[in-house]
Amino acid sequence: MKKSFLLFTVIMTGLAFMFSSCSKDDDTNGDIPNDNTVKVKLTTKNNVEVDKWVYFSFEKNSEVSGIDSSNFKSSTDWDIAFHSRHVRLNGGESGVKGYESIDMGVVGWDSVTNAPSEGYIKDKWMDDILFAGVGDNGPIMKGTYLNPAFETAFSFDPNTHPPTYIANKNVYVIKLGDNKYLKIMMMDYYNDMGESGYISFQYKFSKEGTSEF
Repeated sequence: MKKSFLLFTVIMTGLAFMFSSCSKDDDTNGDIPNDNTVKVKLTTKNNVEVDKWVYFSFEKNSEVSGIDSSNFKSSTDWDIAFHSRHVRLNGGESGVKGYESIDMGVVGWDSVTNAPSEGYIKDKWMDDILFAGVGDNGPIMKGTYLNPAFETAFSFDPNTHPPTYIANKNVYVIKLGDNKYLKIMMMDYYNDMGESGYISFQYKFSKEGTSEF
């Protein structure tokens, strides 16, 4: 009887440990996996008005309100912004933080283990980049500030109505300064209901004080 009870106790203890371990492994704080890659689905539509951008903070892991064309260049509250298929960083001609980026191409997410030491691109003004409607002489295009490296983030088919966008799953590295980096990949241009302009992406900070991910 004592042997049976002891065996039962050992089995139950083992099961309790197993379920406890599973719970800890599955506890990824919502959209933050165990490898510290953060997954984000933006909830604000970014293609309603011409040159109206959706701003996001990596530090807060949230969208940022109160940023518009009048103050985005001077604000330190945001890190990255989106309009249609275009991306803006807080650096270069777009901001004061000095961020710049490099396109690593279509490579495996985990294969990018170190940030490059050079080759980064700064934000700048780009002419005739935003579609602003159709006039008597055809499409009306407008210039804006953006990061040219991210122009490969989405491919699009202008022959469909509306145009169809596909995330190319390139990996980009953003140089944040003070030997701090971040890698990022655009995942989708559509939300779960198939509505366009709701970008999702994933990102991961480099290890503290290093260029390693």
